[in-house]
Amino acid sequence: MSDLQSMFAQLLSSNIPPDQTDLGGETIASVVITGISVVFMGLIILIILVTLYGKIFEAINKSAEAKAKAKAEAEAAAKAAQKKDEPKAAPAPAAAPVVEDGIEEEVVAAIMGALSAMYAGSGKKPVLKGVKAAKPRRSAWSAAGIMDNTRPF
Repeated sequence: MSDLQSMFAQLLSSNIPPDQTDLGGETIASVVITGISVVFMGLIILIILVTLYGKIFEAINKSAEAKAKAKAEAEAAAKAAQKKDEPKAAPAPAAAPVVEDGIEEEVVAAIMGALSAMYAGSGKKPVLKGVKAAKPRRSAWSAAGIMDNTRPF
């Protein structure tokens, strides 16, 4: 049994004998250089992989954009050919927005004024299709609990 215990103790002991625990400068330098080089090689490999993924997804996006552009041009050509055959009609007047009960006209006017101010320089004419009140997402108790727990110190 003592042989087994001595072998087990030898396995658990350090691989470096106690009289040689002072490592030399060459050993320390080689360990440091190896560690730094492994870290930088890993970083370079990650950079290469991220760059390749970026190029792959750019190519996929360009292909999808080209298909969408070709489809839009084909639809525009079809509409132009169809409009050539039809007589021109007067433009339809803008429909009044659908407003939910309880919302005042002044609020609708303020929203339309804000939209007009946003689109003033773009040359686009904004169209307000409807206005309705936002529904609360949380109950009053839930909102009170959130306000109580997130109050600054």
